[in-house]
Amino acid sequence: MMKLSTRSAGAISLILAACLQQSPVMAQQLSWHDGNTRHPLWIDPALIADFSGPGSASDQVLRPAAQAVTKSVGSSPVFRDAPDAQAPARALPGGVIVRVSPSLDPALRQAVFTRHGLNEVRELGTASGIWLIATSPGLPALELANRLHESGDFISASPNWWRPRAPKSRAAPHR
Repeated sequence: MMKLSTRSAGAISLILAACLQQSPVMAQQLSWHDGNTRHPLWIDPALIADFSGPGSASDQVLRPAAQAVTKSVGSSPVFRDAPDAQAPARALPGGVIVRVSPSLDPALRQAVFTRHGLNEVRELGTASGIWLIATSPGLPALELANRLHESGDFISASPNWWRPRAPKSRAAPHR
C-alpha cells in the first residue's frame, strides 16, 4: 500500500473539497425546438421551479431541490441552456405554443388538434394561427412540444417557457 505524504494528502483533500462545492453535474441532455432550430437543455439538479403558489411571482418560483420534500403537482425541473449552473435558467409552468397557418380551415385545424389529443386550446390573438395548448408543468410540456414538432402537422411547436426576470440596471443619475 502506498503512503501519501502529509502535503499530498492535504492537496488531495483541498481538491476534493473544491469539487464537492462546485455545482452539481448536469449530465442529462434534452432538447426543444424553436421553429427548425434545435436547442439543447440540461436539467439543473440543484433547483426546482414551483408554480403552485398564488400568482407564482418570479422571485418566489426557484427553490433549492433539497427543500422539495415531494415533487409538487405545480413544479418543473429547472433547465439550463448549457451544462453550467451559471447558464441561463428556464422552467415549464405548463403549456405548448403551436403555430398553424392562419388560413387553415377551422374544421381541418380542429381535426389536427383532435388527432393529437389536444383538448384545451386557445388562440393567442385574433386569426394569428398561434395557439396555446394546456399541459401539466414540467417534462410533460417539453415532451408534448417535441412530439408535436416531430409530427410535421404544425409550422412550429415550442414549450411555453418561464424565465427569471433580469433585474433592471440602474442608470447613472443625470447631472
